[in-house]
Amino acid sequence: MTGERGFALLAVMLVLALLGVVGAEFALSMRLEASMVRAYKESVLATHLAEAGVEQAIREVLSGAPIQALDEDGRMVFFRTAVGQPAPTAVPPLERERVPLGPGEFSYRLTDEESRLNVNLAPPERVDRLLAALDIEKRERDIINDSLQDWKDANDEHRLNGAESEDHYLKLPVPYRARNGNLQDAAELLQIRGVTPALYRGTPERPGLGELVTVFGRNTVNINTAPPAVLKALTLSDAEIADIVQGRERAPYPFVPGRYGGRGLGVGSRTFRIEAEGIVAGESKARVVAIVQRGTLRASALPRGAGAPAAPSRGVTVLSWRVDPER
Repeated sequence: MTGERGFALLAVMLVLALLGVVGAEFALSMRLEASMVRAYKESVLATHLAEAGVEQAIREVLSGAPIQALDEDGRMVFFRTAVGQPAPTAVPPLERERVPLGPGEFSYRLTDEESRLNVNLAPPERVDRLLAALDIEKRERDIINDSLQDWKDANDEHRLNGAESEDHYLKLPVPYRARNGNLQDAAELLQIRGVTPALYRGTPERPGLGELVTVFGRNTVNINTAPPAVLKALTLSDAEIADIVQGRERAPYPFVPGRYGGRGLGVGSRTFRIEAEGIVAGESKARVVAIVQRGTLRASALPRGAGAPAAPSRGVTVLSWRVDPER
């Protein structure tokens, strides 16, 4: 009888232990599932908040202001012009940092896509000068430049320092083919021989190639927003670049000065990059990068002269849209 009681007690203890393990596992599973659901909900909410940031940036793009320039903090600001007005007038920007909306916030950065060099349209010598401005050695510049031209051309014959599918890309650990056409996104440069992540993304000492190039817009750059490295790619000297930067700090150029005519410069832009973040519970949970281009209307009261800005906008076209669910 005592043995039977001991066995029953042991069985009860084993059952209770098993129930405890099952209960703990169930509780852990429920917590994990609740955490997954919460993370998914926050991700969806943050994506919508980032999209709201893009929409607010588009409101600024649609302001109808034909000139874009940089303020003292380096932010892009829109300027209006009027007949008889000596200098363009700044349009007050909308709030761009941690704008509250519903249960979260959004922030966005608005930049001029036409302040960048269009690698689909720029001749090889411009690309070479841009790489030189980033202190890239001649040998590396030749590899990148020839490989870029090989990537864009329709044939499979590689240049002296270039690369094509059969002789290079298909021999990589993860093989792929050259596009043999224009780039569809600036990030595509990372697939081209010679372009390293460090070169593309930049370092604390120098800007990244990805911030200086584009695959959209025209074959001119905005004199009011172009960084010095891009201006150097247009054969401008250090003295001329300093003159441009100092001049636009005083007031944006309403047209390209005659002394800089024919150098690939313009005033005003139709193409813009929007980098928006959705913020939930104080943390950035989603990011949207969009390239938009606004249309134009005929205008009778625009500045005259070389590189005069485009007419006011009548709508936007989304050229590129990329969602990064997690930062």
